[in-house]
Order: sequence, then C-alpha cells, then structure tokens
Amino acid sequence: MPSQRLSLSTGFPPVVRPPYVLAAGLVALGWLAILDMLDTAIFSSEAGSLGPGMAVVSGVLLKVKGIPLELWQSLCVTDVEPDFSWASWSQFGAMGAIMTLAMMLPCASPAWRMLRTGGVASAAFGFLGGYGFIWILFSLVLATVDMSLHLHVGPHLVSTAGLTGVLAAAAVIGAGVFQWTGFKHGARLQIATCNLPDIHGDARLTSSFPAGIRYAGYCVRSNGLLMMCMVFLGMMNIVAMALLLLAMALEKSATKTHVSHGIGIALVLAGSLWMYGAVAN
Repeated sequence: MPSQRLSLSTGFPPVVRPPYVLAAGLVALGWLAILDMLDTAIFSSEAGSLGPGMAVVSGVLLKVKGIPLELWQSLCVTDVEPDFSWASWSQFGAMGAIMTLAMMLPCASPAWRMLRTGGVASAAFGFLGGYGFIWILFSLVLATVDMSLHLHVGPHLVSTAGLTGVLAAAAVIGAGVFQWTGFKHGARLQIATCNLPDIHGDARLTSSFPAGIRYAGYCVRSNGLLMMCMVFLGMMNIVAMALLLLAMALEKSATKTHVSHGIGIALVLAGSLWMYGAVAN
C-alpha cells in the first residue's frame, strides 16, 4: 500500500515549510533553554564550573522572559550531595539531554534534507525520533560520568592542577588523536553513505525510526569522543558547545578528511595547553 504523503503548499520556500519550521523551532527552544540556564548560573557560585571561555560571553548571554526560572535553575545545578541520589542524577540527566539534543539534532542531515525538499514529513520526524532516542541514551551515560566525576573529583576538570588536570587534558588530546584514526574515517564514510536514506518516500515509523537509530549509531562512533570532551570542558560550556557543533557540522559536509584532521589538531593543541597549565600549577 503506498505511503501517505503530507501535502505541502508549493508556494512555501524550503526553509519555511511548516514541518521544517516546527523541527527548527524545537531545536531553537533547546538552545534558548540552555542560554537561560547559563544566564542564571553565570552570576552564581557555579560560574567557575562552566568551562573555558565562559567569562568572554558572561555579559552577552540571552535572557528568556516568561519561562519559570526555578526549572532551569534546578537543571543547571552542578553541586551534588556527598552520596549518590536519584534526584541529583535526574538533574544531571535532564541537563545532559537538553545539551546533547541541542548539539546533535542539527547534525541529523537526512531528516533536515527531507524537511527542506518536501519529503514525507512523518518519515523525517520518525528519523529524528530514532536519532534523538540514541543520543538521549548517550546523554544519560555522559551525565552519569559527569556526576561521578563531580562526586569524586570536582567540576571543571581541565582547569584543575596536578594529576587530575593532566588526565583531563590527556582525554581531550586523545579525542584529537582519534580524529586521525581509520576507525574515525570508517564511521565518517558510513555517515556519508546514509545521508540519503531509502526512507524519503516512506512515512512508516517502522522504517524511518530504525533508520534514525542506525544513523545515530554511526554518528556516535564518529563523534562520541568529541561529545565526551564536554565532561572535561564543562557540560554547560556554551563556547565549547558552539565550537563542537560547528566542527561536527563542517565535518559532515566535507567529502575529504582535512576537516576531521583540523579538528584533531585543534584538540591536541588545546589539550596540550591545558596540560601545561595543570603541570605548571
């Protein structure tokens, strides 16, 4: 039985098709929520744990009116009790999920291409659903690691002196070296071959949702270590988020490996500077 297509007015340019606007609005809402959380946290005792570069943007953070301040403030709390609690974990998990989805949903190239070119909207949203599901699971792992480090070490690891800072900087360097490996190159090739999946004309969730899961799996293999850097750079570090999002978007659009290699060099240099600072202090 042929799939049901969503009728779209041919008068809509690609960037203002209603399904595209809806998806873009959801991503924008996530970024606005993050900016509002940062606007609250930047003047609190937690400002020091937001990560490198945050002092530069402290005066220009966007303040969103009309959203319950207590909600975002509670999500942005990075202090934890001396022992594990599900309440603290849920805060870390919610913060990690918002951060991860805001960064990774814009990188779901096939879904955005379907929405722009008039493909089946339900297929695109099914693809986004599967893609987002995997990244939410990844974000919960990220949040658990972040909470564990807060419990046993402390926040903002790359600025910590001594062995802890050296190990955090070494992890950033390791993520940079990974950009040059054959495993990374293979994962990038898998993403490139999936950029135009076979479910463009198939509105069934049984096809589009699993396709999104598969695509997200390749993305996790390719970009998972880059996302893990957020644990060391600061989970709510808007500077690191923007730079990593830009890097991953450029990497997906490049046909050659020079962008991946450039990202790797930048991470190795940054990690080396932080390691020097950790040793010097």
